[in-house]
Amino acid sequence: MSLITYSYHMTINNTKTYSFAQVTFYDTFVHCLFNEDLELVSKEKALEIVNAVNKFYGNQKYVLISERGLNTQFDSEIMESLDLHKMKGLAIVSPNGDERRQQLIKEQSYFEGSFAFFETFEAAKEWALTF
Repeated sequence: MSLITYSYHMTINNTKTYSFAQVTFYDTFVHCLFNEDLELVSKEKALEIVNAVNKFYGNQKYVLISERGLNTQFDSEIMESLDLHKMKGLAIVSPNGDERRQQLIKEQSYFEGSFAFFETFEAAKEWALTF
């Protein structure tokens, strides 16, 4: 495991690559970049990522940045079956689109913590660093 430190005190602690996404663990947040050609984040894929994130952070609370393309669908109802009690914030990074905004409003209703929508990872990262 190599550590890469940036000037704004953000460290990459680990990266996991899946067939459908790349997950990068930082000190206080995790960035999940889904493959551009992924059509659906299934319950199995979501469970795999959430379990890895919870294992990595242990008892520490974290922010999840989920970056997915406009055509990548996520069934927000599966959030009820995920262990999200240590997730203090959820940021979605995705291209702008009216259809996506309606999906995100539905997704937000299943999450009790802070929730935000961004068009770039940089903006989401700045938000995540405020926690």
